[in-house]
Amino acid sequence: MKTVSYRGLDGKDRTVEYDPDAPCLSCGLAVVSASMAGTKVCPWCDCGVYRDGTRWSIEDAVDESRRKAKAKVIQESL
Repeated sequence: MKTVSYRGLDGKDRTVEYDPDAPCLSCGLAVVSASMAGTKVCPWCDCGVYRDGTRWSIEDAVDESRRKAKAKVIQESL
């Protein structure tokens, strides 16, 4: 388990514990680290890119199953 701190709109810091091996809601791969979107979405998906740095196409962005399949293929090639 890892922890990350976020500052809320009220100015108070909140510490969240998360599992870096939990699947990302967007691509299905391990989250690895917290992103601006929180601990349920990996930093790559938060920025709309795959783990090799290629940007999502509009079709990838709107089709979750396509995005997850493509992310898995890219991850296996790294």
